[in-house]
Amino acid sequence: MHQTKMVCHRGARLSAPENTFASAETALKLGGSIIELDIHQSADGVLYVLHDDTVDRTTNGSGPISELSSTEIDGLDAGRWFAPRFEGEVIPRLEPYLAAFADRAGFYLEIKRADCEQVARVVRKLDIADRCFTFSFDPQMRQQMYQHCSDVRRMVHWSDAGSPEAAIEEHHASMVEFNTDSFDASRIYECQAAGLEVMFYTDKPDEERFHEALEMRMNYVNIDYIALFQQLRSDYESSIGTAP
Repeated sequence: MHQTKMVCHRGARLSAPENTFASAETALKLGGSIIELDIHQSADGVLYVLHDDTVDRTTNGSGPISELSSTEIDGLDAGRWFAPRFEGEVIPRLEPYLAAFADRAGFYLEIKRADCEQVARVVRKLDIADRCFTFSFDPQMRQQMYQHCSDVRRMVHWSDAGSPEAAIEEHHASMVEFNTDSFDASRIYECQAAGLEVMFYTDKPDEERFHEALEMRMNYVNIDYIALFQQLRSDYESSIGTAP
């Protein structure tokens, strides 16, 4: 039976500090299938899992991650800002983070600013290319990922593609993401008919859209409200299973 999979936005970031080991572990316990994570690079070239350009918001440090050494970054606390019980959580290095969950999860790799060839080496070393897809808001990063990691699926936003043909031919994508503004049944069905996977993103507890995503058999939802979607999906699957 088809199941719409949950992509957990920065892990379970409503229940644990985002983009940490604790956040990913919690997401999987809540029923998530895929961990979304953001990739930056330190001044000395180490790849890290962090959303912002700076460490200010989610650690006890300050400054752009690109200007900090890996020694400085490894010494930061990335958990206490969220809750005292998470004190001691670190900004994860990319390779050990992926390795920790590779046997239980897929990964959505969002490249913020990093050496894409180095990202590709990590993916190949861990043999997880078939369990990943990638995206970047930066066109240069998207191009470099296509160049160095063509065996990893690529996602594009509908707002950038505008048509299934452009998604495939211009963006080399196999997946299209829709948000609340671009969510339209005809567009989604058009992408599905072209053989593209489809995903809905929202950071809101949008039950109406969640139901529509389930009914349209979308491949993924990229969400923060994991427990809510898990319950709605379970209820939906039960109703389908008992339908005459």
